[in-house]
Amino acid sequence: MAILSGNVIGNLRGRLGNLSARTVEGRTIMSARPSSFNVNYGPAVLDVRHKFAVTVDLAQSILSLDTLSAIWKTVKGTGMSVFNTIFKSNFSYSGADKPTEYNIITPGGFSLPVDVVTVDVDKITASLLALDTETTFTPEEVNASANALVSFFDPMNPADAPYEVIALSKEIANFDFTQTYNLQLDFDAKQKLVAEKYTKSIAYLIVASKNSSGKVIQYSATSPKVS
Repeated sequence: MAILSGNVIGNLRGRLGNLSARTVEGRTIMSARPSSFNVNYGPAVLDVRHKFAVTVDLAQSILSLDTLSAIWKTVKGTGMSVFNTIFKSNFSYSGADKPTEYNIITPGGFSLPVDVVTVDVDKITASLLALDTETTFTPEEVNASANALVSFFDPMNPADAPYEVIALSKEIANFDFTQTYNLQLDFDAKQKLVAEKYTKSIAYLIVASKNSSGKVIQYSATSPKVS
């Protein structure tokens, strides 16, 4: 493997003869590709490939939400992309056919005090207890951001995909961290169509505090809800 820094031909990505190239944090990393290989279709290998695909889907959904992307950027490893950091943190928890209740959408954080979480065909509702019971907030933290992923599974029509993931977020100005808050995250038209096709779901919910400029200050751990 070779690492090129400040190369005059710009950042490379993809195949170049018997080499492959990728760019991470402005550095081009090149490695030799095998001249030949045999594809293994054994059950164990297929299981890993399916888990890989599930985790890729989950990581992409996480990155689709700006707040979650900003949170993961703060913990990514040196020389790793944000995507790879999310993938590495979730792969062992993913199932071969769908995400599980053990997957995470934030890398730790304070415990989220949730009383009730309900997933309907058009929205998520949740009763958030006072967040200051779990952590201390400073005067700088004036706004909140609620973010959720929902993995729908067990399709009513066997021809449909075994699962689908949707992503939701809501920015709340002048949030009172000392009071209970009734949260509602509405589905758009496309998300409603997804929800209508499945009988079960796993909701992954987090809340982050922000300053007046929109910077994330604190964030909660993932709170999963299977229904």
